[in-house]
Amino acid sequence: MSPILFINNCMQTVKKAHVLGNGPSIELYTPADGFIIGCNIQEHPVDVSVVLDCKPFLKYCGNRSLFQHKPIITSLYAMQTITEQDIEHEFEIWHKVAYLEKYMSAGHVAVDWLLEHDYDEIHLWGFDSIWEDTQETRTDKYIERSRAQFDLFIHWRERWKKYKGFNIIVHNTLEGTQLKELL
Repeated sequence: MSPILFINNCMQTVKKAHVLGNGPSIELYTPADGFIIGCNIQEHPVDVSVVLDCKPFLKYCGNRSLFQHKPIITSLYAMQTITEQDIEHEFEIWHKVAYLEKYMSAGHVAVDWLLEHDYDEIHLWGFDSIWEDTQETRTDKYIERSRAQFDLFIHWRERWKKYKGFNIIVHNTLEGTQLKELL
């Protein structure tokens, strides 16, 4: 059951969501109440996945168990691959991001989507690059990626600053820390 919040003496239900990243601290996550968005390839059950790059879809063509057969949020860039590989009919596509700003990650897109859908409380799990100088990701065990850009975490962290005014809890511990306190 969702927590109840009183605003101006009116009872309101808190819309709570969890965004599952792929950093080492994802190990802290245990299934919780709320809407669950996974970034890229997830080992935990999700309600929807955000997959912006082509490589996961190419890998999917050789391994249909890679995704959970849940809806996806993707980019027009990735849609080209989905169309070329003739796999569009295998996905329920909730949203196509028309333009990806530079250094926009699946996590940023997930949080934007949640805020657009009026979520009040957002928990981030597996987003170690917010507080550590790391780009380590569990997705690497499924998809090879270029190591050419070794400082993505710096750019991602800069982008997270735009969310400081929202109720976003980053789980660098089980209890979590408000995003604004980490940046």
